[in-house]
Amino acid sequence: MRISVIGGGAIGLLVSYFLKQNGQEPVIYARSSEQAKELRKSGLTYRDTNGSETTVKVDAKPFAQYFGEESSCIIAVKQTAMNELHELITYSEVSYLFLQNGISHLSFLKTMPQKQITIGVVEHGAIKKDFTTVHHLGEGRIKVSSYRGDSEQTWGGLLHSSRFPIALEKEWEPMVYEKLIMNASINPLTALLRITNGELLTNPHAFSMMKELFDEAVSVLNMTGRREVLWKELLVLCRNTSLNRSSMLKSVESGKQTEIESITGEVIKRGKELKIQTPYSRFAYEAISALDRRG
Repeated sequence: MRISVIGGGAIGLLVSYFLKQNGQEPVIYARSSEQAKELRKSGLTYRDTNGSETTVKVDAKPFAQYFGEESSCIIAVKQTAMNELHELITYSEVSYLFLQNGISHLSFLKTMPQKQITIGVVEHGAIKKDFTTVHHLGEGRIKVSSYRGDSEQTWGGLLHSSRFPIALEKEWEPMVYEKLIMNASINPLTALLRITNGELLTNPHAFSMMKELFDEAVSVLNMTGRREVLWKELLVLCRNTSLNRSSMLKSVESGKQTEIESITGEVIKRGKELKIQTPYSRFAYEAISALDRRG
């Protein structure tokens, strides 16, 4: 089965590789024609957590050539690129799976006419080494839940394997909010301090700041009843992706726009609505925004 994957970044390449391993035929729609050409020519190279490499053949096209030809499509672009996807509303019969950080894309989903829309959150650590190579730095899960329709089980069947497990969630909202808490606790700090996820656990000052960001996010998202469980999950996530350099850190290093607005910006926004103070989140937001402006 041919499945389109929009986005040639780390997650898009990672998902495409495991689709291929499951007997599917991913069609990668990359932002640049150069990347699409290289993927068609050289294939997709997957480097596992031990450094072993496997290369598989894939089809790839520039995003300008996406016309909804495949009945199933995975959206693996950053929040900052969502405004480039407005034409997706044209393809009403396509089943979409969205894999984004933050929650800003939820307003976009409301405008889509599709009957089958699924949301997923990614717990893997991965980095794109070049146009055709993805390095899997930390194995985790992808949680999926139906935003509209009932296609989460179909996506589970397409993607699930022992090394790439898919967890089906009944409610999409708590799933997305829990992921937002993780991102809001990890990403801004790693970007500001220029450290890996694992160093948040070994540096006592970074660890202390991460706890403050976590507490603010949990409070404004009304998840205090799960505070202890979520804190343990956050620590496990940092350990499982200890070598990972967060997407926000990589954006800062490359001078690209970060996703701070859709992550920490949402925490601050909800704090204002509930009259909850978020001083650590505000500092992180202003500091990363300053780096965005410089970049």
